[in-house]
Amino acid sequence: MMGSLAFKDEELRADSFYRFSVKCDRLTNIKITAAARKAGMTVNSFVQRHFEAILDEPAAAPAPVQSEKFDAPSFAKRHGVPIMAANLWLSLSMHARNGLVQRAQKQLAADVGTDLAFPLIKRLVAAGLIEIVSPAAGLKPAVYRLLGEG
Repeated sequence: MMGSLAFKDEELRADSFYRFSVKCDRLTNIKITAAARKAGMTVNSFVQRHFEAILDEPAAAPAPVQSEKFDAPSFAKRHGVPIMAANLWLSLSMHARNGLVQRAQKQLAADVGTDLAFPLIKRLVAAGLIEIVSPAAGLKPAVYRLLGEG
């Protein structure tokens, strides 16, 4: 006897993916496709990011940090991260839109003057300051969500 395919547990259902269809005219389709290509994303990822930005609560996205007001040593000490990771968090916050930022590892490393940004990203994730929404794949840069100052 086969069981139901529907998840009974809300937590199991929360991680499921659902497909939605969005109808638009040809010109809008061309614009969306071009914008997704320019962002280095698939059309589905681009549209999903757009709707996530709409549906997220406004309080979830931290306000961009002003570089002249940012005190990297204090930030680093407060969160237990290296100063270079604090500077990386500042860079991410300066490029974020709606709390999300898509940047290549090479760009992030250049922003803070290092060869490798990934160890710093791991420290920021461990400190609860950012999360990786979509890991890098091929030529597509990763997407990060800023969680504020924790």
